[in-house]
Amino acid sequence: MTILARNNNQITFIYSSSSHLGKQVLGYLKGAKKEVEVIDISKENIGDTIWIELAENLNISLGELFESGNLDISKMGDTDDFDTKDWLKLIEEHPELLTRPILINGDTVKLISNRSQILQFFGVDSAGLEKTMSHVPPTTSSTTEDENFI
Repeated sequence: MTILARNNNQITFIYSSSSHLGKQVLGYLKGAKKEVEVIDISKENIGDTIWIELAENLNISLGELFESGNLDISKMGDTDDFDTKDWLKLIEEHPELLTRPILINGDTVKLISNRSQILQFFGVDSAGLEKTMSHVPPTTSSTTEDENFI
């Protein structure tokens, strides 16, 4: 059983507004045809159980979700010795550690490392276009009923 609501028609986007990549991906998501629920962990906390569920869904340790970025966590000790409680407390106090946003769509959970990874959540934009040989000019007019070309 999952704690997060899962819907194929909705994208849940978890990010930190202090993350440059997170802000870029958010810009892409504003163009999605699906409903988008945005959770900025810099402004609202999410539960410990949700963090654990996300790490399990991604099949990584909790510490792998976060990157030190500009924060010097070496002063806090060896991160290899951190347990789940340590990471949960650290992310609550320093949301900027989430430099890579997390996208959830239905049963799919993805840790985004670059902007182009979100394109798989948009669906196909080129429906109705057929691949042709390079010497054949492309069809740029409607080939089926009820199609609108801009």
